Amino acid sequence: ASPMEGAIATLAGMGFKRAHAMRGLEATKTNGQYQVSQALNWCLSNPDTSGATDSQAIKRIMNMGFSKQHAENALKIKRGNVEQAALWCAMNADPGKAERKAQPKQKKPTKGFASNTTVTSRASKGGSRKPSLVKQPSAEGRFARHIVDTPEKQRKRKAERKALEEEYEKRQEALKKDKTLKATRKVAQQSGTVDVKIRPEVDPVLAAVKKRQNTQKQQAAAKAMRAAKAADEKKQKELKLRNAKRHQAESKLQGIQDALDYLVSNYSVDRVRETLTLIVKVGKRILKDPKEPKFRRIKLSNQRVQRAIVRPLGAMYIMRKLGFEESEGGAVLVMSQPHTKSLQANLENIEKSLNRGATKLPERLREAESKGASPEFILFAATELRRILVAIAELPASVPLRSLETGKGSVYAERFAPKKPLLTALADLGFEEHQNGRYVRLTKPDVAVIREAIGDLDREIALRTSNTRVAKALRELLGKHGKAKAVHLVDKARACIGRIQRSPSEKRYWTVDLKRLFDANGTLEYSRDVFSGLGFTVKENIAQWGGSDLNGLGIALAHLDHVWKSALVGASGGK
Repeated sequence: ASPMEGAIATLAGMGFKRAHAMRGLEATKTNGQYQVSQALNWCLSNPDTSGATDSQAIKRIMNMGFSKQHAENALKIKRGNVEQAALWCAMNADPGKAERKAQPKQKKPTKGFASNTTVTSRASKGGSRKPSLVKQPSAEGRFARHIVDTPEKQRKRKAERKALEEEYEKRQEALKKDKTLKATRKVAQQSGTVDVKIRPEVDPVLAAVKKRQNTQKQQAAAKAMRAAKAADEKKQKELKLRNAKRHQAESKLQGIQDALDYLVSNYSVDRVRETLTLIVKVGKRILKDPKEPKFRRIKLSNQRVQRAIVRPLGAMYIMRKLGFEESEGGAVLVMSQPHTKSLQANLENIEKSLNRGATKLPERLREAESKGASPEFILFAATELRRILVAIAELPASVPLRSLETGKGSVYAERFAPKKPLLTALADLGFEEHQNGRYVRLTKPDVAVIREAIGDLDREIALRTSNTRVAKALRELLGKHGKAKAVHLVDKARACIGRIQRSPSEKRYWTVDLKRLFDANGTLEYSRDVFSGLGFTVKENIAQWGGSDLNGLGIALAHLDHVWKSALVGASGGK
């Protein structure tokens, strides 16, 4: 035999086809020599793709315990590669192995019994069938019963079995009675006697359940009726009480302005704004088309109308003053003939009160004053807050204008932080803390509310300016000592403040010797009140500036000029 035939025989003994072995030997031939090991590697890495299976390869796989069909399928899938085919057979089920006997189809387990038991029936003497339990082979192994079954499940299963048997016995008794009645009827018909009417037997269990359900439904319906009746009585009682209270409150009102004042003083800002906004909206629709009847008719049952007009005391009074009248038993408001001129004037008056009380600033300032804040402190805080709000109203989109630093020496620290009511006033306006308290910022500015706040501050500033210590001291000085001494005091105070403003770092300007400046002309006593009112700390005729509130000096100087002009006008008799 030639060397090639010997190599082919070697590879064929390993399960490779002759043609496949020859291709492997030719592919790995080196210097005319056939390399069996290299040819083997080539055959393993390049499976035979001819599709036919080798009998020796099939035998090798069958010797491993697989069927012939399984081995042929594996060799076809893996293209003759014996090792990969054997691995595929091991990982995939063998359909051709010893045929399994077909498992009998098990019935669905009855609810309440174990998973490996089913309910069958057996014939009894009377021809009926009685349920019985037959244990079926467990599909989960012989230990499945011990894992799944517990004493509690066994007790539950026994109870369900007992209930099932009791129900079965009841039904058997009913069947016997039925048969007896039918037999009696048949005998009666055959004998020609009167027919016997057979009433169907009623299941006592179902009858009891149905009776209990009907009782529960009746009880629930009665309870719902009682609850509805109680709710209706409560609603009627509240309505009577509300109407009585409304009539009592409206009897004291003398016009729309009194009603607006009552609303502002007794309800929250949002509630007043909601009420007046709806009234203005209804009035403007009527002015737009006075002849349209649907604009002059308002259903009082509407939820928004209930909240905004019916419930707030004074709102219905305003609607009646605008020309509306109750109709259809108080279910609707109707305006028969609109008077456009008077309606227009009343709506303008209502719009002016739309944001009244939106800030509560006057109350906050009075609260701060009641807790020990001096009139000058309140006045300077109000002046500074007015300056901030005017800037925001002009440029509401500017974030820097809406932000206040909270550090030492800032306007926030000097003007608002010392008194809690002033911080509450800022919060009422919408200022919130940002960056861990480094800033307070007005996040959502409402220009209408801001302008209302500016108006409140203007009134408070005008009211408090004439009641400060500076104003009182200058008026008294002008009345008792004449204009010359008052001019001397005012000029010196201006000079001291101006010197500090020009050189705030020069601490020698922070101290003012009042006795040296004002004792000679007899104005020492008045100078103490003036400098105290301007923000200085006065002790033993020495006025000391704190050194941090430089912005406050500007406000104090402006206040001094304003008060001095007012004092001069008052001294000259208003000329």
